[in-house]
Amino acid sequence: MAAKTIATAFFFCMLSAASSAGEWPSNISVHGNFQRMFHAGDVSGKIALASVQFFASTYGVGALAGLQGEILVWEGSVLVTPGKSVSGSTQPPRADDQAALLITAQVKDWEGLQVPSDLTPAELERFLIDAASSRGIDIKKPFPFLVKGEITDYSWHVVTGAAKRHGNEAIHQQGHASNRIFSGGETRGKLVGFYSAEEFEGVISHQGERVHIHYVDDNMKMSGHLDSFNIRKGATLLLPKR
Repeated sequence: MAAKTIATAFFFCMLSAASSAGEWPSNISVHGNFQRMFHAGDVSGKIALASVQFFASTYGVGALAGLQGEILVWEGSVLVTPGKSVSGSTQPPRADDQAALLITAQVKDWEGLQVPSDLTPAELERFLIDAASSRGIDIKKPFPFLVKGEITDYSWHVVTGAAKRHGNEAIHQQGHASNRIFSGGETRGKLVGFYSAEEFEGVISHQGERVHIHYVDDNMKMSGHLDSFNIRKGATLLLPKR
């Protein structure tokens, strides 16, 4: 356990050092991590949302303390989707809301490129890596990305707390929390995502995955963690401009 704790602390030291040294395309800040939440069961609040400075250049994703809801940040606007919402509707954060996980990036300028064909999640990840690499982004380091446009065959969830089943709630695929699940055939919206790279897989993304994506509808009224989807041809992928 001590070795694991030291290793995790080392990860965050490296994360902070890389950011301050300007080695990343964006200034990424991380509070909490997936490994501690899912393997150690630590879902306590790591930072009060009211204590964080959000700017027009801030984008982010996260989960509330106790896994009681989801967090999305778009252009500095913080949206909380409480687990008790049966519709997945967003609201401003409460004064006492804390995050068990909060990943944010400061990006002033984005570079957009059109998605050339319909993409599955695996195809999006490949397209994302290739596009980032060709634009001088270090794909061995985490970086944020956005998508605007149509998604199809989608499913997203909002965590509702501890891993107990209540009514129409479902247990998360990794067993750590109960979810309220939403799905549909086609919709328009915005995606805020982070690519973890190998080094921070399991820290800012689930173990075994290297992208962490949240969805919000175009009206910013519904939001949650995106699980399955296809990106429709003609959507726009945005990457931090170098």
